[in-house]
Amino acid sequence: MESPHWESAARRILLLSGTLLLVGATAVLAESQGDSPMATVACLDCHQEQVEQFAATPHGRSFAFGDRHGSATCETCHGDGARHIETNDPADIVNPGRLSIEDSTRQCLDCHGENAAQTHWLGSAHQRRGVGCLDCHGVHEETAPDSMTAVEARTEACYSCHQDVRSDMRKVSHHPVREGKMTCLSCHDPHGAPSKGNLNAATVNELCYQCHTEKRGPFLWEHAPVRENCLTCHSPHGSNHLKLQTTSVPYICQQCHLNTRHPGTLYDGRNLPTLENPSTGSNRLFNRACLDCHAAIHGSNHPSSPYLGH
Repeated sequence: MESPHWESAARRILLLSGTLLLVGATAVLAESQGDSPMATVACLDCHQEQVEQFAATPHGRSFAFGDRHGSATCETCHGDGARHIETNDPADIVNPGRLSIEDSTRQCLDCHGENAAQTHWLGSAHQRRGVGCLDCHGVHEETAPDSMTAVEARTEACYSCHQDVRSDMRKVSHHPVREGKMTCLSCHDPHGAPSKGNLNAATVNELCYQCHTEKRGPFLWEHAPVRENCLTCHSPHGSNHLKLQTTSVPYICQQCHLNTRHPGTLYDGRNLPTLENPSTGSNRLFNRACLDCHAAIHGSNHPSSPYLGH
């Protein structure tokens, strides 16, 4: 059995190796571009904790291996650090977290502006409402939403503002976000999209069809509301009715089919369902029989079912 002291020592060695790799790589990168590697190395003298955290983030790994961020150093985001090194005054260094939302976001877009994910950021719902990059993304912290691979972390980042969606996801019928099978990003692009609601598809239906392909058709007999918008009958984030329905059958049908040719029979107390015979009259009570005959509500290919029968 290994000693806890050996385990602790091993962790320190690994951490030191990673830090030295980061220091060496950033110094070489800075020197090759004419920046001051001394400024980057000097940062480590006072900000050891931040550097250790930073080394474990996507930014830190990219800086260390030079794979995506090229010549980036500490000064890329924090500006010239020479005076800050002399005075040790926080006012003499740029802190992106204290910049205005516009300035801090502009700083991020200097590197990330050409990414496909950021193509629609300007003018997006989040941008128009004053949300900045640092509201969702951490830079130094390993536990920042963008640094974590756990799906719960990304979802919690969205829930921090969208509390109503969190509430919907706790309802009886919901998409499997709580179960970890999908995240908010499965349907939405937080950086913006041409579609309403920042959807990862051109329309609501096209998004739903990515998983529910059997509902796409084409059908010989189509149901117009289904073809137009899945949200006519379904609530995407959660519902207390079956299958994410906005309300229960038959009321969901009666929103459009109020004046039917065979309305449900209003039974008196003598014909209501009983514990001994629960089916007594229940199938036709208040049009409860809609799905008994019109089962193929998403569309039917049966040649004799123009009214969406079996």
